[in-house]
Amino acid sequence: MNENRLREEIAWFGQSLFNRGYGCGSSGNISVRLDDGFLVTPTNSSMGRLDPARISKLDPQGRHLSGDKPSKEAFLHTSMYAVRPDDHAIVHLHATHSVAVACMADVDPEDVLPPITAYYVMRVGKLPLIPYFRPGDAALADAVAGAARRHHAMLLANHGPVVSAKALDAAVYCAEELEETAKLFLLLKDRPMRCLDEVQLAELAAAFPS
Repeated sequence: MNENRLREEIAWFGQSLFNRGYGCGSSGNISVRLDDGFLVTPTNSSMGRLDPARISKLDPQGRHLSGDKPSKEAFLHTSMYAVRPDDHAIVHLHATHSVAVACMADVDPEDVLPPITAYYVMRVGKLPLIPYFRPGDAALADAVAGAARRHHAMLLANHGPVVSAKALDAAVYCAEELEETAKLFLLLKDRPMRCLDEVQLAELAAAFPS
């Protein structure tokens, strides 16, 4: 897929996510890897009103090449691409239910959400919690890179989810599944919850190997 088409896809998916409430204001960012770097949504831009021609282009080290000034969180994308060479897209959202879970004190930092549904297990898998860093703190890049060596999805404490995938549509679907599972988790957390058991998880792993 050529660069112009990828720019259009970023804008289309950004608008779709924004219109369905997966972000607000200028929150969240999307990127796609190219042969000579990557495209990322600009800083202070609404995902609902992206101009494909103004999307930022960076080199593989994260240096700005063209387009508007990149998201201040572009370093998250640079660090994740560096350790996940087979992934070509990243979606970072400030979606309400995911952020709510990211603010909870009693979640398992090794695997934040339980295996409520098969599709969550297949699309997200284990979800580690990255400790809190202030916005723009470069130390967050090292924490993300460390987790990304083993996981393609993670939750930033008091911030939101970051997911990567081989293609943009897959990254979007994963981010959507994560947000919907966070919503289910919050709806069910004060009620007895029936999660998938070890046998069911093993069946999924056998039927849909990663």
